[in-house]
Amino acid sequence: MNRSEIFTVLKSNMTAFIDGVEGVEINETNSMVNDFGADSLEVVEVISRTQRQLRIKVPRTKLSQVSNIKELIDLFEKAAS
Repeated sequence: MNRSEIFTVLKSNMTAFIDGVEGVEINETNSMVNDFGADSLEVVEVISRTQRQLRIKVPRTKLSQVSNIKELIDLFEKAAS
């Protein structure tokens, strides 16, 4: 699975679970919380759904260190390889 595929799945889940994201440009430097106002439950839902769709698992300790979408994709990409 490549980076583009991971980003597509992640964006789809962000649009589905974070209010106000639909129709907004999402890029790797964005933060789900700071830029889109996602609360912790929305972030957990986006991450959980994305991991299930990609059939990967990233430890929570690593996820808690993520500050933007690029870092999240990096973790997902590493887990998928």
